[in-house]
Amino acid sequence: MLEAERVLHEKGIPYRLIELTDRALTVADVLRYSRGDFPAEEVCKTVIMRDDSGGRYAFMLVGADRVDFLKAKRITGKKLRVASPEEVRASAGVDPGAVCPLTLHIPLTIDRRVTKLPRVNFGSGHHLHGIEMATTDLLRAVPHTVADVAQ
Repeated sequence: MLEAERVLHEKGIPYRLIELTDRALTVADVLRYSRGDFPAEEVCKTVIMRDDSGGRYAFMLVGADRVDFLKAKRITGKKLRVASPEEVRASAGVDPGAVCPLTLHIPLTIDRRVTKLPRVNFGSGHHLHGIEMATTDLLRAVPHTVADVAQ
């Protein structure tokens, strides 16, 4: 059982584990390699960023969106850059593309556009699986703030 599944089981939150036939790094990859059927609009990503003093932050966005660096600075009070693959592994325990917002131990900001989706599909912490769940369940499953952070 994946750590994300354990978290959801402990909280009694329903979800669907989506199997992927290959590593997915983009929304197109998720759609191409998925053994599940879901709309492209519900695919989300979690981006790890860091500041100059080593602080790390996570931002969950709709898959096609990008972090607006000025908005991220207003939220954190810090000038940020996208974390390197090594920094992502140190922050999330996985390579980019598999980051799971449910298992992070750094501040998480969920973009307001994500909260408007009825369901979300996101990284599970394993490159060959994704998680799909109701957005309302995601919001009660993980500590977070909601803000407008996408470009």
